[in-house]
Amino acid sequence: MSHWSRRETIPTEEVLRELAEEARAAGESEIVVETTHEAGEAWIRAGFAELARTLSISLAALEGRMGPAKEPSLGSVHVQSDDLDAVVRAVQTFVPRLGHSEGSVVLPPAEGWIAVFDELTEREPELLRRLAREISDRMGAFVIAVGAEEGRVVRYVALERGRVVDEYLSVPEYYGELPPGEVIALGANPRLMSRMTGADADEVRRVAQTADLPEALPPTRELLAGIARLFGVPAAEMSFRDALGAQGAIAVER
Repeated sequence: MSHWSRRETIPTEEVLRELAEEARAAGESEIVVETTHEAGEAWIRAGFAELARTLSISLAALEGRMGPAKEPSLGSVHVQSDDLDAVVRAVQTFVPRLGHSEGSVVLPPAEGWIAVFDELTEREPELLRRLAREISDRMGAFVIAVGAEEGRVVRYVALERGRVVDEYLSVPEYYGELPPGEVIALGANPRLMSRMTGADADEVRRVAQTADLPEALPPTRELLAGIARLFGVPAAEMSFRDALGAQGAIAVER
């Protein structure tokens, strides 16, 4: 058992003897002292070991050190196919492997695309890209995963037969510094995307811009909408919750 004592002074010989007597009288074999930050070093020099630290900060100071709250991410997968059943089966197979999701929604073909929304992958953009890769690989289809991450940047990843053929991030170094080659690689490939989606290559160059900061680009939702229109991808601005109420929506529950 431990004998606890609150002491704000340094451990003089008299204080130490007093503590020892108190502990022995209580039949306890260990002494734990709670003291001030200023006196703490003296107690350590007296042979006491630090077990924990109690730290404090004012609410105003803490909030001043924190960055602005991040907005929720938004994202969906678009499959260039009219095989609705195959996409639903792929979602049923692969989403449970990613983690716990509240559910998925598959929208029927529109303008040559089947849209997939999922609660988990909307929160975790990296999982959205994994789901897109699995669907593309399983179906041998051209797939685009597109979304707005943290309300600040727009990303799309284009895949063919499970292989990434193009990736765009509106602020390539948003998540950290990258080698120059990787920064360039995160710009859109206008010729490829024109070939795969029918978009005008010059329009791809104009719309899918990159910059050093989000503020140097159009508002995130506006940029996302422009890229979706560019590639003819419908419903890309929807959230998972929006998609649940869309006409013809197929809910894939867990």
